[in-house]
Formats: sequence, structure tokens, C-alpha cells
Amino acid sequence: MDRDRWLSVVLRTALLVLFFWMIRTILVPIAMGGLFALLLSPLAEKVKPRLGRAERFVPLLFTFGTIILVVIPFVFFTIEAIQSINEFLARDWGPTIHRFQSFLTEGIDIRGRSIHIGGPQLQSAIQNIGQRAASFAATFVGGMATALPGFILSLFLFGVSLYYFLRDGGKLVRWMYRFSPFPPNQTRELFASIRETVNGAILGILATAVVQGSLALLALNVFGVPNAFLLGVLAALLSFIPLVGTTPVTVGATIYLFATGHVGGAIGMAISAVIIGLSDNVVRPWVQSSSTRMHPLIALAGIFGGLELFGPVGVFLGPVIAAMAVWTVDTYAKLHHARREATAPSSEKDTSVPPPSKPSPGPENPPLP
Repeated sequence: MDRDRWLSVVLRTALLVLFFWMIRTILVPIAMGGLFALLLSPLAEKVKPRLGRAERFVPLLFTFGTIILVVIPFVFFTIEAIQSINEFLARDWGPTIHRFQSFLTEGIDIRGRSIHIGGPQLQSAIQNIGQRAASFAATFVGGMATALPGFILSLFLFGVSLYYFLRDGGKLVRWMYRFSPFPPNQTRELFASIRETVNGAILGILATAVVQGSLALLALNVFGVPNAFLLGVLAALLSFIPLVGTTPVTVGATIYLFATGHVGGAIGMAISAVIIGLSDNVVRPWVQSSSTRMHPLIALAGIFGGLELFGPVGVFLGPVIAAMAVWTVDTYAKLHHARREATAPSSEKDTSVPPPSKPSPGPENPPLP
């Protein structure tokens, strides 16, 4: 019997591993659909009673609404970013490079004295960096164009999984509660932690967009870049795209200021570009940790680890995995503490002597005046 039982366990495990290995390349969009369904399900449950007989269409309406309000703008601004990079690469940068070389050779004139900040080796290094940056940008654009079919497939899987999770998510949750190896209270804590983490991730993205857009708008106005308001709005929208962010706007403004002869403004804009770029690493973990009671360092590690492992969607999946890890440690600590309390000798549980109780007033113990 033991041999048959172990053989059954091995076969079942092998079948599950084979299935997940087979769908490993499409697990990310399906997981994203599940996370969005977990986030939208409370709102969907509130909307259902108001639609009456049409409540069965709520999952479909929420799926199309999510795609229209979230995915389509994301695709639109990604295309705009690609076009901006193409236009940036197509420009004639000869005069700008010549002016920059002259700036390095002639130096800066301060009170009649010329201070040189570069030489032939520095000029050659800057030219190599410029060539590598142009090559990287061209490769990046080409890679995004090549990845378009895969993105369409991921979008389709995201929409389908979101619909079915919204429609049948209640059954799945009840099934997971019934077969969960953890106690019911720990399972509820796990689901609550995941939902809080997804909410925190979305709030972190929105807060980052507001902060980076505001800082970019302020810097563009201070250093006199034309169309500062439109560029600030574009920077806020581009901040939604991980690994891209506000760089096209801030670096483009720096190059523009330098090309038009505003060297001081270009240096200031370059410093602002660094500050705006680093603000993402401060605002997003802070909002994530404040929404989920997770330490900012763990939230930051989850975001960067998720980006490294899953790509752009790691902004959502990374913190969720970090929250599950924190839940694992927290529940184990509570369980270990409960076991220690249960197995501790009675002499170690409470060695203190309780204070004497105050006698109640009566004929033998009248109340004090």
C-alpha cells in the first residue's frame, strides 16, 4: 500500500510539473489577469445587484473596461515613445557633436580664465558613448517591434484570464479555502495580503507618475524648455512604462538645451533628470510599504527583483511574491510562538504573584471615608 501511495504521489506531482512547465511562457499574463480580477472583484460584486438580470455580463464589462482604460493607453504611449526615439535618432546630430567638442576643447570662461574640462581622450570616450547609446536605442526600438506579436498574444491571454477569473473567481477562492494546507485564518491573511499588495502597486504607480510629472514640469519651466506643460504630461505618462520612465523627456530636454547654446540650463536639466529618475526608487517603495505594512527595503527588493525576473509586469508580481514571503515568515513566527507557549512549563508561564484583591465593602469591611 505504501508503495502504491508513493507512486501515486510521484505521478501526480510529475503531471503537475509537466503542465506548469508546458505553460511557463504564458503564466505571466494569466497571473496578471488573476491579480487584476482579485483587485476588481469587490467592485464587481457591488455592481451586480444594480444590473438585475444583466449581472452575468459584469465580468465581460469589467474586462473590456480594463482593456480600454488601462491597456490601450499603455499601448498608445508605448507607440508614441517608439516614434519619439525614431525621430530622435533620425536627426542630424553633427552640429551638436561639433559644438560639444568645441565646448570640451575651449573649456569654460570664468572671469577671463579658460578652464578646460576635457581632452582628446575624453572627447573620444564621449563619442564612443554616443555611438553606443544610438546603437542601443536602435536595438531597443527594433526589439520592441519584433516583440509585437508576443505582446498581442499576452494581451489576449490577459483579457481571457481576467474574464474567467472575474466570472469563476468565487468558485476558485472557495476551492482554495477548502484545499488550502494552511488554517482558515492564515489563508484569509494570505489573500488579504495579496490584495493589499496589488492595491499598493497600483497606488505606487499613480503616485510615481504624479511626482515625476510634477518634478519634470517644474524643471522644464525653470530651464526654459518650450512646451513644458505638454512635455511634463508626457513624462508623467511615460513613468507608467517600467525601464523607460521619464528618460526620453528629460534627456531629450537636456540635449535640446545644450544644442541651443544654454549650457548652464543643460547641466541643470541633466541634474534634474537624475533626481527625477531616482525619485521612482523612493516614492514607489514608500507607497507600497505604507499600503501593505511591508518594510520599504523589502518592497524595493521586490520591485527590482520582479523587474529582473518578469520584466515590466514585475512591478506587480515582484511585490506580490515579496508579500507572500513576508506572510510565510510571519505565520511561521506566530506558530512557533504558540508552540513555545503551549509546551512551556507552568512555572515559566507565570511566576508573578497576583496583587491582593481589594476587599468589598460590607459589615465587616466598611468603606473608607
